[in-house]
Amino acid sequence: MTAQADLVLHGGTVLTVDDAFSTANAIALAGDRIVAVGGDEECRATAGLGARVVDLGGRTVLPGINDAHLHLAMFGLSGPPYSVEMGAFRTLAELRDALAAGPPGPAGSAWLVGEGWREANIPEFDGAPGPHRDLIDPITGDRPAILHHASRHSVLVNTAALRLAGITRDTPDPEGGQVVRDAAGEPTGLLLESAKGLVTAYVPEHAADERRDAIVAAMRTLNSLGITSVTDPTVWPELLRDYTALRVADRMTVRVNALLHWDWPSPSSSAERLAAALAHMGAATGLGDEWLRVGGCKLFADGVPTQCTAWVYEAYPAGGHGHLVTPGADDEARYDELMRQIELVHRHRLQAQVHVCGDRAADAAADGMIRALTADPWPMARHALIHGTLLDEKLYGRLAEHDIGVITSSLMKTHSGASMTRSIGAERWSRAFPAGALLAAGVLVADSSDAPVTFPDWRRGIATFVGARPRPYAEVPDDLRLTREQAIRLWTAAGAYLEHAEHRKGTLAPGLLADLVVIDEDVMSVADEDLAGITPALTLAGGRPVYESGTLPALA
Repeated sequence: MTAQADLVLHGGTVLTVDDAFSTANAIALAGDRIVAVGGDEECRATAGLGARVVDLGGRTVLPGINDAHLHLAMFGLSGPPYSVEMGAFRTLAELRDALAAGPPGPAGSAWLVGEGWREANIPEFDGAPGPHRDLIDPITGDRPAILHHASRHSVLVNTAALRLAGITRDTPDPEGGQVVRDAAGEPTGLLLESAKGLVTAYVPEHAADERRDAIVAAMRTLNSLGITSVTDPTVWPELLRDYTALRVADRMTVRVNALLHWDWPSPSSSAERLAAALAHMGAATGLGDEWLRVGGCKLFADGVPTQCTAWVYEAYPAGGHGHLVTPGADDEARYDELMRQIELVHRHRLQAQVHVCGDRAADAAADGMIRALTADPWPMARHALIHGTLLDEKLYGRLAEHDIGVITSSLMKTHSGASMTRSIGAERWSRAFPAGALLAAGVLVADSSDAPVTFPDWRRGIATFVGARPRPYAEVPDDLRLTREQAIRLWTAAGAYLEHAEHRKGTLAPGLLADLVVIDEDVMSVADEDLAGITPALTLAGGRPVYESGTLPALA
């Protein structure tokens, strides 16, 4: 017998995002579950005594948006009042003015923290060997300053920070990282990959209450966009405790699928450290509840193209091929180390999601996953490559055969184009994140923002992949574009599948979680160029209103 609904939404277009991408006119909810999807009369008939019955007035209902790769806590702390947000700066003067008025550091410390600079935005930052501390020393003086690159794969620090951390011309490069030096051999202040940790170890943590409040505020921002689920791909032990505390206090309005990582802020790990962590953890993919679950482990294979640290076959215009960030004296040793790490994660029945930006790194990570799956079959593994910025077409078939997914980053097409074309050339950049070709080859693809690398506006991501080109450098070639249905699926059902959650969310069907977003416009008929501006009117997470724009009758 169908449960009586306490909320019925009718008179609209319900995009179920099921296998047939079928549509309905109404949806009925009871508590945190969907009880009916179908015609207006059918769903209204389920309404119980006192149920709210809301006329959608032609609006569109979608499953709650699922961002498959979003650093939730980092997003919450990436900007005022916690740090200087630098993504919009176009001149050195703008940057210096913001640093001069910068907020207090974490825990009231003297540290000055900035987030989101891009070398292509500020002329003085552009060029080999990268920005120099001399550019920020005059304004920061004796106050230690750390400025995170938009990619989170490098930092620029001032002389005071280098002094506090004890970094000199004699400091060796750490495994998987580089202390960039000028022609005289002195550190420039630019620290790549694991070298970030030489300074971040000295930056105090935010207080627990401050961190958790920032996460809650970030969740509310996501709710206003229609987002009800995220995969946080870099969850270290303290952050997992924060998420657990928020879950116990019933403060979560976004479901979190956590990928564990023990070495952040360093991307580099070792098989020995990983083995020790896994031996004492006792958890596997799926541990948790509907709001907070362990999804697997995050591993890093390489860096990023903008820093020329992604491992690629074709040399960068500036020279070099990058390399894996795993420990090892040469490419062969680093490759073998990556194989060991993937095998360890697989053997402990944790999904492996591996950061790969270069095509050579993607091939290596796929080698490790296929090797692990062949030696120790686990049909439900659903391992995945994160980003897949540059992929060799010969890899597509191997990924499809072994059910290895790719989590693309469409929003980087609109945020990172200037830096990417500078580092890898316009032609290679135009074919980055080849979602259309991957889907055509039978590869599962989910899309993501990688916030705070970009602002998590899934609408712009959909517009980009269907070919609307919301910004310069965001053009997607015809053979890589998606249909509107495909693009929507990448932000809903596909992410749920990668989480092993397709029987709980990602589509709209009776028995599934009542996570949905109502859009003011008819999503399937608006022009491509208008997709980036469609308007969330209502977001429900577990049947509860977590965002209301005011264009529908109030539910809260």
